[in-house]
Amino acid sequence: MGANTKIEWVDITDNIIVVENGGWWCRRISPGCDHCYAEALNQNPFFGGNKLPYRGAPPDLQLREDIVNAWAKQRKPKKHFVASMTDVFGEWVPRWMIFMFLDGMSAAPLQTFQVLTKRPDMMLREINAWLDARGHESLPSNIWPGVTVENQEWADKRRALFEAVPARVKFVSYEPALGPVKWTGWEFVSQIISGGESGKGARPAHPDWFRATRDWCTENLKAYFHKQNGEFQLAVQPDGYDKEIVTSYGTFLHIGKKAAGRLLDGREWSESPVVK
Repeated sequence: MGANTKIEWVDITDNIIVVENGGWWCRRISPGCDHCYAEALNQNPFFGGNKLPYRGAPPDLQLREDIVNAWAKQRKPKKHFVASMTDVFGEWVPRWMIFMFLDGMSAAPLQTFQVLTKRPDMMLREINAWLDARGHESLPSNIWPGVTVENQEWADKRRALFEAVPARVKFVSYEPALGPVKWTGWEFVSQIISGGESGKGARPAHPDWFRATRDWCTENLKAYFHKQNGEFQLAVQPDGYDKEIVTSYGTFLHIGKKAAGRLLDGREWSESPVVK
């Protein structure tokens, strides 16, 4: 079964692709991976990790068929974040695994599955292959594909491929936000989830990046979910604070994730797409 999670935008995490001897594995692909929380957890056997780095050749993997088969038996609707510790559309994931978990999602219409990738090219290829094999034109409305965007460069690289993915509901994870993004051209998505980076080595995010994202979502009738501000607070009047960091976007104070919180201009943003 899936595990309860502290991730604010879902109810359950289902880590369905695991290393045969325990733990998880993935491969870094872009700057958003530099301080990967999943890799950090995987280094700690206390959390079930195997100490393998997220790079190089993949180890032997297995699909948690017990979790996939249980989805259709669940009667209480929940939002599932599928594979929070890896990318299920990684080039190392065999097609039969992808087909099996998509079949499992399709057979569980009461559940909502959010599937996030940094590889929209692979997502597009594998979803189209599954749709062709099953005789469908688009993913069922309970399967929400998502793509990670960390700055303008990677937004531009991933947008067209992600737009081509046949799905009724699509979302963006703008986390970790590493730079501003102009969202023109992303009108095809239903939701943007934003967040600053947290954990060891975290990089600061400017609140104006989140404000611009929120305002774009509001203007374009898209759901906006602000997950967290990260570890930093913008310093209005820098005064030599011992945890001060100066960037090209301004000076920030490292105050910790809990203190930074998730308020944006005094309120929480927790909007979710309305499926019609």
